[in-house]
Amino acid sequence: MNAERDPSRDRSAPTRPASRYPAEWEADVILADGGTAHVRPILPTDGPLLRVFWSRLSAQSIYFRFFTARGALTDEDIHRMTVVDQQRRGALVAMIGDDLVAVAHWEGSTAVEDTALPTQAEVAFLVEDAQQGRGLGSILLEHLAAAAWDRGIRRFDADVLGENRQMIRVFLEAGYTVSRAWDSGAVRLSFAITPTERSVEVMRAREHRAEAASIGRLLHPRAIAVIGAGRRADSVGNAVLRHLLAGGFDGPVYPVNPGAAAAGTAVASIRAYAGIEEVPRPVDLAVVCVPPARVPAVVAACGRAGVWGLVVLTDQRDDAADDALAAEARADGMRVVGPASMGLQNPAVGLNASMVPWMPPAGRIGCYSQSGPFGGAILEAAAARGVGLSVFVSAGDRADVSGNDLLQYWEQDADTDAVIMHLETFGNPRKFARLARQLGRRKPVVTVYSGRSALDDALLRQAGVIGVDRISQAFDVALLLTSQPPPTGGRVAVVGDSRALVRLTAHAADAAGLVAEEVLLPGGGDPAAFTAAVLAAARRADAVIVTLVRLPTATPLPVSAAVAEAAQRITVPLLLALQGVALPPELTGVPAYPSPEAAVSALRRAVGYAQWRAQPSGTVPPFIVRGGDARALVTGQSGRLPDEQAAALLDCYGITVQPAPVVTSASRAVEVADGLGYPVALKARARPYRHRPDLRGQRLDLPDAAAVRAAWTSLREQLGPDLPIAVQRMAPVGVSVVVGSEEHPQYGPLVSFGLSGPATELLGDRVHHILPLTDVDAARLVRSVRAAPLLLGYHGSSPVDVAALEDLLLRLGRLADDLPEVVHLTLDPVVVSTGRVTVLSAEVMAGRSTPRADAGPRRFWAPVLPGTDMAAARGGSAQHGHTGHNRLP
Repeated sequence: MNAERDPSRDRSAPTRPASRYPAEWEADVILADGGTAHVRPILPTDGPLLRVFWSRLSAQSIYFRFFTARGALTDEDIHRMTVVDQQRRGALVAMIGDDLVAVAHWEGSTAVEDTALPTQAEVAFLVEDAQQGRGLGSILLEHLAAAAWDRGIRRFDADVLGENRQMIRVFLEAGYTVSRAWDSGAVRLSFAITPTERSVEVMRAREHRAEAASIGRLLHPRAIAVIGAGRRADSVGNAVLRHLLAGGFDGPVYPVNPGAAAAGTAVASIRAYAGIEEVPRPVDLAVVCVPPARVPAVVAACGRAGVWGLVVLTDQRDDAADDALAAEARADGMRVVGPASMGLQNPAVGLNASMVPWMPPAGRIGCYSQSGPFGGAILEAAAARGVGLSVFVSAGDRADVSGNDLLQYWEQDADTDAVIMHLETFGNPRKFARLARQLGRRKPVVTVYSGRSALDDALLRQAGVIGVDRISQAFDVALLLTSQPPPTGGRVAVVGDSRALVRLTAHAADAAGLVAEEVLLPGGGDPAAFTAAVLAAARRADAVIVTLVRLPTATPLPVSAAVAEAAQRITVPLLLALQGVALPPELTGVPAYPSPEAAVSALRRAVGYAQWRAQPSGTVPPFIVRGGDARALVTGQSGRLPDEQAAALLDCYGITVQPAPVVTSASRAVEVADGLGYPVALKARARPYRHRPDLRGQRLDLPDAAAVRAAWTSLREQLGPDLPIAVQRMAPVGVSVVVGSEEHPQYGPLVSFGLSGPATELLGDRVHHILPLTDVDAARLVRSVRAAPLLLGYHGSSPVDVAALEDLLLRLGRLADDLPEVVHLTLDPVVVSTGRVTVLSAEVMAGRSTPRADAGPRRFWAPVLPGTDMAAARGGSAQHGHTGHNRLP
């Protein structure tokens, strides 16, 4: 891929480099074929790399870039390309290993001597011939746009030769609205780089394809090396080698062990090699099980040998070492599972690259585990139940490959119908929610999540993820959803010939929020009666649970064939609750549970999932807001905003706060009350009195001037002469609620809702939603608190204006999404009455804006290894030069 004319061709002396290296622009990126590259700002020391890069370019690539033939780069060329201020002129490069393989520039459209910073820039891209077709042009455009946006650039222009169709497609398919104008065989492309729904969609689609491809290559290797495969049968490497051989992997497997190779000794009857470089053919996947001190050298050797992916079983027990491992691997184009991984399995291709000796048969359930031991327990449970798996991945310390990568892979994997994930943390919750919601619309996602918080539960719920507490429950619901049609409602018929078991099952269903019908059959196990009962029940219910129990004088076996026949003829899910009965062979394929409670639990979760999937996603209303005014009110602010400023901010989003002027005398209080209209309230404005009715810092429902004067005297006697007092018109009678937003460091912007008052605070009756918030989400949020009936007409009271409350939530969600500087916002109380909502008080906390996860181009955390020019360019310690530690789930 190539690009257009040099944007700096008519400029005078090059600008000086910026004083601060923009390390936040660095990113490890995944290419279209699953490989990796490192994107970073260009450095003044990149001249030698540029010369080598130039020497590898074809004449056509150079012609496409400069519109003319060109010889070797001059010193002036190098200086102009590498010495930039990353403001008026900026540049990014893509690195694979030690090679510079692509470069992208922007140059602001204002003159160098102009003091105004540019808002429009010309851009140019150049990708090495051997790397074209891997998506580098699209990736660099995404990252260049994000970097330029940081510097105030809002529009890109590019001149491209008409025959350079590949580069033209990069611009046209990026999701921006691109204008085109032809001039002498070239096309001038111009577009605003403001992120749009389409550009974000394009970026995420590219990201999805790349991440899915990278996982696919790990799970479908052509050749494998086990580095550290020892001769001792009890060593980890020897065990992994034997598991690979026993699993039936049909590609070559190479043990790498310097000691065995030097001694001329085979490992598991296979010739050993001293190093990965000596293996006779390219290796796609290397399983690393060496002592921690040897891991860096092994990773570097794998990079030199062109290995595509690593599974690191070694537990380094050192975050810094994990960072360095991931940085080295990505620099060489490799993805990493681990460290401290249990390994991975793909039964369909006989791949058991794990420490677990057993591998389930090929099946339709994909499994992922953060914890190695927990992953072993998942495989053990699958084997015990005879459940087949599509793939299994144990991520361990997640230095690179995360659960999000697996979600991307499973979305396009035709061999996976359901997903089971064990999670300890999300890492990037917003991205997890987006990907899980996207996958969950087609395939159920079941999670065993350790130590869930209220926010974790909110995220799982809104993403449609089925949360469970135990591995057995995960398989219970996954088997139901992969073997039976989804339930369309909560009506369940319980069919059986044991009164006690039928009643026990029905009671469990009622307790779970389902609507149960008992269908008791005469004893004796008449097969025809069972068939007829199941068929009839299926016509009335959304699911059928058949109970089978072994009695001293009877056996359930005669009816099993009848139940199997009925299962083939009904269109609702059928479950078996077995009490002391082994699953009859003829019922294989029908989900069976060892107790009524287990069957009901699985069905309840399946019903909830089906209801979530049937609901529309909703839309985010396109409110007309004054975003520029709002940003001006919070930019540079820190701490609590004054009440007037908070009200002005909310007004930018169509949210009105009931005025509450502070008064200094009884006569002034009467004057203000006359202007506002009666009835009014007098309120102490001191912070300790807010939202504390027990402290009696307010006087309510004052109908006239005399009442205001009396209330003033009473409050002054209580508060003393100095505490401020405000006058506010009374809101209509209604239900008091509290609405808020927060800029969470992990989850990003979120909104919360609950009824106002100490009772709901003590009961924890608050709900949260991570943005974006759609109209459907807002309606669900209002109705999900336990006290919601008070809003909807409780015990004959009139329903309040829930639609206006939902509108308020949506507007607050828009504000929170637009303004990361608003770190905390509370509207308390908000009175919801018949026909309106009234915001009586607002508190806004502002602070420094921080980058949000899952916003803009995909950025891995990108540590810088000691001794590099990049570390020196930042002016910091080489040993501590990485940009942060932000592991992805």
